[in-house]
Formats: sequence, C-alpha cells, structure tokens
Amino acid sequence: MPSKRLFYFTSQKVTAYLRGNNELRKEASFGANEGGVAEFSKYLARSPESLFYVLADVVEEDFFQENIPHVRGRDRRALLSRKLAQRYRDTSLAVPISLGSETHAGRREERILYTSFTNTQQFQPWLGALRAGGARVVGVFSVALIAGSAGKRLGFKPSRYLMVSLQLAGLRQSYVENGRTRFSRLSRVDFSDPRAIAQDCAAESLRIHQYLANARILPREADPLDVLVLAPTEYKALYDAACVNSARLRFHVRDLDTMGRSLGLKSAPTETLAEGLFLHVLAGSPSREQFADDSLRRFYDLWRARVGLIAAGAAVFASCLLFSAVKLLDLQQVNERAQTNRLQEVRASEEYARLQTRFPNTPTSTETLKAVVRNYRELLRQSASPGAMFVDISEAVTALPQIEIDRINWQNGAETKTGAGRGASKAPPAPPVPAAQAQDPELQVQTAEISGKLIVQQASDFRAVTALVNQFTESLRRRPGTEVIRTQLPFDIDAEKSLSGDIGAARTEEVPQFSVVVSKRRGT
Repeated sequence: MPSKRLFYFTSQKVTAYLRGNNELRKEASFGANEGGVAEFSKYLARSPESLFYVLADVVEEDFFQENIPHVRGRDRRALLSRKLAQRYRDTSLAVPISLGSETHAGRREERILYTSFTNTQQFQPWLGALRAGGARVVGVFSVALIAGSAGKRLGFKPSRYLMVSLQLAGLRQSYVENGRTRFSRLSRVDFSDPRAIAQDCAAESLRIHQYLANARILPREADPLDVLVLAPTEYKALYDAACVNSARLRFHVRDLDTMGRSLGLKSAPTETLAEGLFLHVLAGSPSREQFADDSLRRFYDLWRARVGLIAAGAAVFASCLLFSAVKLLDLQQVNERAQTNRLQEVRASEEYARLQTRFPNTPTSTETLKAVVRNYRELLRQSASPGAMFVDISEAVTALPQIEIDRINWQNGAETKTGAGRGASKAPPAPPVPAAQAQDPELQVQTAEISGKLIVQQASDFRAVTALVNQFTESLRRRPGTEVIRTQLPFDIDAEKSLSGDIGAARTEEVPQFSVVVSKRRGT
C-alpha cells in the first residue's frame, strides 16, 4: 500500500504529516506565501507514489440547509448544481450533503445541507501545485465534515451533540445530528492563556446552543444538549472546572491522549492538538463528503482503476491456481485409484494362479473333450422325437374329416428342399436360425412332408379343393413354432401357365392328391 500524507491547511500555513503504523509524524510546514507554495511543490515531487489528504480548518466555511423536491438521477444533479451556483460565487469547493427526506403537505422532500468555503482563493495556489505535480489527491475535507465520523469512532452515543475541539486554527464547535454535521464554527483564541480557552469553550457552547434554537435547528423544548469537549491532556482540569452542566448543556470532557489511544493512534507530534485526532480519523476512514472536484482527484481515480485491475487480475489468477490445484488433486486421486486397481488385478491374478494349481488334473486332452461334446450334441439331435409335430398334424386333420393322410416323411435337423412340383404354391423361406441357436439341440428344426388325399364329391371342383387345403395349412400355422414351407395341390395355379387338371365331367373314381411340407423348431 502507498504511504499516506496529510496536509493540515489553515489560513496561516500548511503542515504536512506522514501517517504509518498508526503513528502521525510531522514532515514539513509551509507558509502561506509564494515561497511556501514553491517548497510545497518540491515536497510533492519527492513523494509521487503517496496518497494525499487535505484537511482544511478555516473560518470561511458556510452551512445552509434547504428542502428540495424529491427527484433522482440527472434531474437531481442539475437541480443541486443550480442551487449551488445561486448561493456561491465559486462552486469549485462546494458540496451538497443529503440529510434524509421528509413529507410536507403530502409532498416528499429531501433535506439538503449546502456547505462551501466562501474564500476559495486561499486554496488555489496549493490545489494548483497538487494538479501540476500529478498528486493522487483523495479529497479535500474539513474538520467540520470529519467531526461526525470522529464522534462515531469515539463511540459517542447521543443522536444530537456539540463537539468542541481546540486546534492550531482555533476553537471549533460542530453541531452533529444523526452522525452528520449540521453546523460548525471556528473562533480565534489566545493560546497563551489556557484558562481563558477553557472558559471560552463553555461560553461558545452556550452561544451555539442559542443560535441553533433561534434557527430552529434545535428544538427549544429539547433535553439538555450534550457537549463533547476534546481538551488537551495537561489542561483537562481547567476544562472540567469551566464546563459546568446547566439546563441547556451537559458537558462530557475527554482528554486528547485517551481519545487518541481509543482510536488506535499510537503517537503524534507534541505540538499537535485535536487536529492530530482528526487527521488520524481521516486517514483511517475518509468521509464520503468532500470538496475536491474530478479534475483534482483525476490521478487518484486512475490509481484506483489500476489497483482494481490488478486486484481483478490477481483474483482471476488465484481462481485459476485454485482450479488447477483442484484438477491436480483429482488427477492424483485418479492415479491412486488406478494404482490400487492394478494392485488388485495383480493380487487377483496371483490368487487365480494359486487356485489353478489346486485343480485336479484333467484325465484327457482338450481336443478329446471337444470331440465328446460334439458327439453328445449329435446324439441329442438324432434322438429327437416327432411326437410334438405329429400331435399338431393330428389335431389339424381331426378338424377336417375330408382329408386322409397317406404318408408323413419326418426329418430332424435336415434342410427342406424347396423344389416346386406340379401345383406347388410358392411360400417364403423359413427365417434363418442364428448361429448360437443352430448349435443348441433344443432349438433345431424338424421337418415333415405330409402326403394325403382329399375326399370331395367332384375332383374337378378346384375351388373346393383349394379351400380345403388352405384350411388345413392355416390350422397348422396356428400351432406354436410351426411353419408351412411348401404346399402342392392336385393342379397348377401359376398365373404364368394355363390352368391344367381334370376339367369337364366329374369323375368320382379319381381322388385328388396333395402334399404339405411343414417345419417346427424344437423346444416350442
């Protein structure tokens, strides 16, 4: 982190402090003249990487409160700019502060506190040196604006109170309401008379109370106003004696050394008064409200953008490293699991080898066993029974008494000849048997050629003969696992040939002959 340098600006001089490790060290002091500004520019050139804070403590500071319509965005910015231009001749060091919103006559309004330095010319040489030197100016602040933040960090609880502090610029009284400064005033004092300063502290507090009541900033019938007095440690007894509680004011006197330690300030220059406390608070947590414009804060904004980019790059790099670490861990776990699996495989192979050594010796060779299995399957194929197929044929014939069976030629595992004879009906070939099923004797095919005759009144009644044969084949097809491969009628019905057979007079002495070839898979 860059070092922090703070400038305490008064109408007589500018004092530069270096803040580090919660210590405040005075580095230089510059008079309010051309020589002082020149030395100030040289001082800036020696510390180009520092962050600079300007804390102004001058008499010429104005506070004015006004309600404006509740608007947002561009309209609000334009309205506030116009209001500042109407009130102040130079708005380069002016800032509007929102104090919240309220409702009047059913209309919502925003309370705005306008504050500015009325004599901006005394700042211009110093601000010009900061611009010319490319200094990273965090902002221009006032003791009045820091008073609210200091009260919060000191843990002072009242919602309304008056903070009285003694700085090198004089005695300042700041009225704070809900953590924000509403009014502040700086008065001159005689530093040679500490007792008179303590008495002025009590007297000025009473005057501020009367002003706030007359301006209706403070309710008249309110409880006594709390007053936080930051007194020099060596003169705390004088302030305790001078600051006496009354019906209007309730004093809380605190010495600067105790307050500084409570805020973490380890050390400060001996000649520093309450400004050391305010500088420490400013360096630790600067107020959002400040007087510097964008042109004065330009290099500070560029530095913040660069830091943001570096931080974003570091975050992305850290994310990539974390992602890589996770992936490397996953890879290591995968490799460990693979190594474990390989070891398990080796152990299993060794165990299997040990088990094989315990197997009894085979009495014959592998080729002999294969030949035995083949012969066994062949015996199973040859020992097949045609009983199931004959049952199907007999059931089909029983339903058709006009059919008499002359001969059944049964074969097991033989291929069916598909030659077409006279009057053969073309049927689709049987579906191929998979190789695994062909080796299974329980799924081999049985075939039977059924030859028979038809008992009909007229042998020349082709339609009756055809219908009777079709009924017989359909009855066979309905049997599970049975397929009709070929049908041969007593006559040819091929469309490419002329119809042939016994046509003319009925000849009852001739009986039509037919044949049907069916197949059935074993196990169905």
